[in-house]
This record gives sequence, C-alpha cells and structure tokens, in this order.
Amino acid sequence: MIHSKYKWQVETADETAMQQVAEELKCTLPMAELFARRKVTTAGQLDKFLNPDKYEAYDPFLFAEMDKAVARIKQAIEAGENILVYGDYDADGVTSVTVLLKTLRNLGANADFYIPNRFLEGYGPNSAAFTQAKESGVDLLITVDNGISALDVMAHAKEIGLDVIVTDHHEAKETMPEAVAVIHPRHPESNYPFPDLAGVGVAYKLAHALLGEEPTELLDLVAIGTVADLVSLTDENRLFVQKGLRVLRENANIGVAALAKLASAKLSEATEETIGFMIAPRLNAVGRLGPADPAADLLLTDDPEEAVFLAEEIDEANKERQTIVSQITEEALAMIEADFMDEGNEVLVIGKVGWNPGVVGIVASKLVDRFARPVIVLGIDEVTGIAKGSGRSIEAFHLYKALDANKELLKAFGGHPMAAGMTLDAADVEALRKNLSQLARETLAPEDFVSILRVEETIPVETVTVEFIAQLNKLAPFGTDNPKPIFAFEGVRLAGTKRIGADKTHLKTALTADSGASMDAVGFGSGELVEKISPMARVDVAGELSINEWNNMRKPQLRIVDLQIGHWQLFDVRSRSEWEKLLESRTTTDKVFVCFKDGTKEKLLAQNENLICTQIQTETDLVETTTKDLIFADIPDDVGLLEAIVMNTEADRIYLHVAAENGNAIASMPSRQHFAQLYAVLKKHQPFPLAQNMSRLSKQFSWTNDQIDFMLQVFFDLNFATIEDGVIRLNDVKEKRNLEDSEIYKARVYRIALEQKLLYSNYNELYEWIEKLMNSKGNSILEEIVK
Repeated sequence: MIHSKYKWQVETADETAMQQVAEELKCTLPMAELFARRKVTTAGQLDKFLNPDKYEAYDPFLFAEMDKAVARIKQAIEAGENILVYGDYDADGVTSVTVLLKTLRNLGANADFYIPNRFLEGYGPNSAAFTQAKESGVDLLITVDNGISALDVMAHAKEIGLDVIVTDHHEAKETMPEAVAVIHPRHPESNYPFPDLAGVGVAYKLAHALLGEEPTELLDLVAIGTVADLVSLTDENRLFVQKGLRVLRENANIGVAALAKLASAKLSEATEETIGFMIAPRLNAVGRLGPADPAADLLLTDDPEEAVFLAEEIDEANKERQTIVSQITEEALAMIEADFMDEGNEVLVIGKVGWNPGVVGIVASKLVDRFARPVIVLGIDEVTGIAKGSGRSIEAFHLYKALDANKELLKAFGGHPMAAGMTLDAADVEALRKNLSQLARETLAPEDFVSILRVEETIPVETVTVEFIAQLNKLAPFGTDNPKPIFAFEGVRLAGTKRIGADKTHLKTALTADSGASMDAVGFGSGELVEKISPMARVDVAGELSINEWNNMRKPQLRIVDLQIGHWQLFDVRSRSEWEKLLESRTTTDKVFVCFKDGTKEKLLAQNENLICTQIQTETDLVETTTKDLIFADIPDDVGLLEAIVMNTEADRIYLHVAAENGNAIASMPSRQHFAQLYAVLKKHQPFPLAQNMSRLSKQFSWTNDQIDFMLQVFFDLNFATIEDGVIRLNDVKEKRNLEDSEIYKARVYRIALEQKLLYSNYNELYEWIEKLMNSKGNSILEEIVK
C-alpha cells in the first residue's frame, strides 16, 4: 500500500452538455470537456483562445483615470521634468520597470528607476525614498507593481509636493491612495473588463495608452512578469503570454537571451515552463539576496557585453539562493516537526534570527506543499527585533484578508489571497500565529487542510497517443486558471521501475495495462518509491502528459505527479543481495523485523544496531503491532504464528526473507527405504548400543547424525523401540502402524512443506499464498500448506 500525497478530485461534466460543446467546437468529446472547464464553449471563444494574433488587447482607456495619467506624463515629457519609475524587486516588478521605462525613454522622457531594497526598506513605497526622490529633483514618480495600499506614503508625497501616479494590481483597501491617478484593474470606477492583470500587464497598458499603440516588441517581458506572478492565465493575460512567447522565441530581449543561455534554455522552443523554471527564478534571485537593480539593468541594457556580465552575476546569485533555501527549509522542517504539529497550529507562523527574508517565500511554498496549511516564514533581525517575511496559503484561506484583520500587529503588509509579505515586531509573532490559527479553526473545515489534485479525467493507457498529446498542447500556455491537464490511470502495473539521475532521486518506469498497452513515465524526486512498489502491485497514477523526443522518435510520456496503491504488497527478499540491501537501508519505526529462531535477532542487530526486531516463538509472544513494513527474517516452526502476525498487523508491505537455519530440512528428510534399513539393522543387532554404532551407521548408509536421530525418534514415538542407558531395544509390536501415525514424523513433513513453500516457491505462488492468508479471516491454512 502507498498512500497518495493529495486528495484526487476528478472533474465531472454533463455528457449531454459536453456533446453539444463538442458539436459547437467541432472537436472530440474529451477535448470539449477540457475546453468547457476553461470556459470555452463557443466557436468564437475557441478562436480567441487558440488564435491570439487575430485579436487586439482591450482599450487601455477603459481603466479609470488612465486619461489623467497619460496627460500628466506627457506634460512632464514636454516640460523636461524628471520622472522616476518606482518598482518592486521581484520578476513582475523588474519587468514592469523595464516596460514602462523603455516606453518613457522612447518618448524622450528624462526617466530613471528606483527599486527599494528588500532588506533595508521592505516592500512598496516608503516616505524616506519619496523624500529623497523629491530632494534629488524628481517631479513625477510612477509606481509599478506596488503602491495601492500605501495610503500614508501617498499622503506624505502630497505634503512634499511630489506628484505620484500609482499603477498596481495587488489587493486594494477600501480607500484609494491620494495620487494624480490610480491605474488599477479593480479600481471601483473602472470599466476595464479583465481584473487579473499582473503588475507588468498594468504597466504595459499604460505604455499602450502613452504610445497610442501596443509596444508588442516588449511582450516577451510582459509574458515573463505575468507567468512569474502566477496570475490567472486567461483572457488578456493568455493573449499577452501567447504573443510574448512568440517574441521570446524569435526576438528576445538581449538581457533575457543572455540569462537563458546560462540556464541552458532554448529560447527558440520557449514555453511558459521556460519562464517559470529558468528565467523568472533567476530574475527573482538577485532581489532576494540584495538590491534588485542588476535584474532591471539586465533587461534595460542594449549592450551585449554588459548583458553577459549582468547575466553571470544574476546566475551566481541564483545558485547562492538555492543553497540558502535548502538550508532554511531543512531548519524549518525540524522546527515544525518538533514544536508545531499539535492542535492549535492550523496556520504555521515560524521565524528565526538570521533567516534571509528574501527567500522565505520560497520556503513557505515548500512547507505549504508539505503540510497543506497556510504558512508564514519570517527572518528576524536580532538587533532591531523586526521580523520580515512572506506567507503562502491554501485555497480556502484568504491570506490578505486574514492579515488585514490583524493589521494592528503588523507594521506593513500586502499581497494576494494566496501570497503576502509582511513586517512586524518579533515580539508579536506568537500573537499573530494564535490569531491566524484561531481564524482558521473558525472558518475552515478539516477537508480544507488536504491538498487537492484536480484530475481532468481517468483514461486508459491505450488512448494516449502522440496525436492526443498534440491536441492537449493547444491549451497552452498553462498556468493559474488554465492548469496543465492531469490525467489518472487506474489499476496499471509498473514495469522496469528503477532509480535514475546522478543522485538516484528520480524514478523511471512504464505504465502497463492488461491489454498490453504501455507508456513511459518519470517521477522527479520520487526515487524512494522504487523500493516500495512490488511486481504484483496495481497502481493508480496521476500525471501530466508530454511528448518525449529521442533519436528522432516521438513517444508519449507521463510525468508522475502522484500515485497510490490501495492494497498490501509482497516483497521477495530471499536473495542475499536484496536482503543485504534491506538490512543496510535507513530504518524507521515503520519497519519491524520478525524473528522466530534463537540467535536471529542477535545476528540482525550485529549487522545494524538501529533495526527494530521482535522475537516471536510462541503465541504468548504475540503482541499487537502496527507497522507499514513487516519483515519476516526466518522460518517459524508453526506457520500459525506467521498467520496470526500477518492478520493482526495488517501491514502495508510484507517482506519475506525466511532464511532456514543451518540449511534446510528438505535435504535431510530420510526416505521410507532409510527407515526400513535402520529397522533391519536394529533388529539384527539386538540390543543395539547407539553410541558405539553411530559412526558405523553414518559411514555405511551415508546418513547424517540428524537423520539417524530423527528416524530413532519416530521409532520411539510409534513405540517400535525404547532406549535406556544408550541401548536401543525393539518392542514386540503386534498392531501395524504407519510412519504418518507419528507426531514427530508429521511435524517433519509439515516443516518440509513449509520450507518448500517459503524457500522455493516463485513470487506469484508466494503472493497467492499470502493473499489467501490475508483473506482467511482467522481460518488456518495449514492444510493448504502441506498439500
């Protein structure tokens, strides 16, 4: 048994309605269902979804106050005023800076940019920076990707005579900031039809309004910021990213091209994953460790040599960032598991002196994936006592609103329903944790704390073809509100499962259906499952489909996202190599080694003192045991003990080593002819002194001492003979008796049958035997064994 990491939520659709959609879209029923879930149900919607070049972006003047912003900026340009673009330090922020600043400079403006230092100033506008800008001669300041909630700072700007235009997309407060203009897709007076633009999308709309036409050459930057900020990839954002990817493939910004080269990313084949996994993390990295200016400089430069220099600096920062994230994540996991896993910690709020506030958002994301609950991670300054950090949430918990309800504890905060940043006194961290956890208890149900995996459909392996996947790829670019489709495959077997990768942390296998259809699959970071999947396992697998190209061959491939096995599994570790591997593995409380023979437990502990071993020789030794891995190290004298252990433990996985002590009983079982020969010798030489004749018997008949002793015990048991003072005398037996009448003989026969079953059966035979045992509901299967 292997439990899934997620709760699978398989999407359902009304078949009649979907048939109508399929007819309208002229596509297959499965594709119609995929389109319908993305709110594409008419031919017109489908055309816009698939063909962005045929459609124009929305009129930027549908934004409230866009006319005011354009008029003030053009006035500043004509008057030669100094304009400052005030940005943010993440990928959305630096692309926003670049889009607007390039536009302003193309219009002849005296314009520069300013990005606050994450560590010294924190997120968003601050009065000191605005004052400095005014004193240095700035006449007009334009925020990008920030400013909507900085009401006090905007009031300060008005006091010092600094004109400000706010462009932002973050959650707004009930009151709009005092500014020349506020450009926000959710402005209460706005008629803008799409509310989910990224910060760079808002900056692009302002650039569009200033120029009178779209600066489409900048759409690669818009695509980067949009994908990086995880906003909804629907409607206008989808058009921006589709068109932006084309620019990225054909005529990318030279700074982006330099960075992509270092990341070994082929821009000619760029997808949203190229942005999400290669470009955006690097642009984010530099601002996480220090000033974000190099990222903006990279995107603004027209000098190829400077681009290479800056790209190398940013790439090195990304490597450093990865190291720091790994270290903090490890420390955070230890902290949570030690102190925060009890009730009352529905929201995890953790912090530590020395943690880098610039990377804690990444750590929070990892912890949300691990614990399926909202997480806030804070870096604490020991000198100032200030805690700065980031939070990530689950779908059912609106993080921004939760923080807003606790604003008296916060010096500053901002963000979205699923992600936010905040600053507070370290002394208030515990109060924030208690308040947020209390709010979660009052508003969330237990099922809200289980991560959901949305599965498009359960399909058979046979239906997956290169052509089918090509159709799926028409849904790209994938992202928020247009996720990459995940499909489930039920009851398949895995073939050729093995670990791959330099550190053997990944899994490679093939899904095989009963029909014989097969499909390659990989599970990144799932290498530890290789040893937990048995040959007979029926596996349910969920994952993303892609086309793998190798040596001019194109084949379907599944990237495994999750898998589960809903039944117990049997593992054959009778071979020395498999057994040694099991003994050497890191043991946990989930692994219990069961020993039946004297000395087995001591031998195992001598090899690995950390093993958990229990010795069971009689029914009185049986105790209730709960474990995932039940490992039988040797053979019991009574298989009833093994039966009782298996049925009472209900382990997920059973391992059979069952080594026989001192070889096995099969080779030493005397034949009926041997019994007859020994009886004849005893009868001829009555009385028979055993000690002085033992070596002669062994030499004459090639019997072992064990065989001779066993045959004599059978004779004694059947009352054929007695022994006194080492001398054997035959009894006068009138009643005919068979060897099978001896309990000693029957025990040896039973023992042989048991060894034959456990030592020499093939895997399938063992599995069927244990399966009957598992389903016997307490009924003995001794008769089955000796058949």
